Amino acid sequence: MGKGNGASPAGEPTSGMVLAVGLGRGFGGKSTGLAELVWRARNAGREVIVADGDPRSRTLAGMFDGATHPPTEELPDVKAWLTSVLNRMVKERRSAVLDLGGGDRVLQEYGRDLRLVEFCDRRGIEPLALYFLGPEEEDLRHVLSIWESGYFRPKRTLLVLNEGVIREGRTVIGAFERTLEHPGFREMVDDGGAVPVLMHRLACMDLLRQRGLGLYAAAAGDGTNPLDPVE
Repeated sequence: MGKGNGASPAGEPTSGMVLAVGLGRGFGGKSTGLAELVWRARNAGREVIVADGDPRSRTLAGMFDGATHPPTEELPDVKAWLTSVLNRMVKERRSAVLDLGGGDRVLQEYGRDLRLVEFCDRRGIEPLALYFLGPEEEDLRHVLSIWESGYFRPKRTLLVLNEGVIREGRTVIGAFERTLEHPGFREMVDDGGAVPVLMHRLACMDLLRQRGLGLYAAAAGDGTNPLDPVE
């Protein structure tokens, strides 16, 4: 992501700007997954715009200096803020990692007014949708409501199944079996080209947040208070 050549978040090469949009209900691992994209870009020497539009948690804004967020959670303010993020991408030629919180209302209105995917295509921006799902039925229902509205269907879509929110005693296969077999999920994959991926449980995440470490710094043993090998 970012300026110059490099690998996109889904592992495919890209030479332009990427707009990575995180979507899904709360507590689905969205902020953790999006933070990994920011850390990955910075680890490769590329600065990206960090845009935190989740009014309930503001996790990204708390993790990254210089992150931007809307002044209020009122829809007109969020839409104006999103406009400023897109304008900044075009003017600065930089990629952006965007957390839209639930994302359904914003994308339905903004996608209808701007036609976001088409706008990105015209401006040389590659849109990437990342849907973060836990195993609960409501998680998938929320994702399908955004998908079926049709206002944000980029060519590249990831369905991120988060192992970290599975209740103890359940396996990954058992927890996500109903999701994987759901007709709406299958339609997204078979007809829409969405790619399912598994985000493994990260037992050290609480420690990383407490110590202000990114994944790459922690893996390298960097920082003023690094993790020990077991951590």
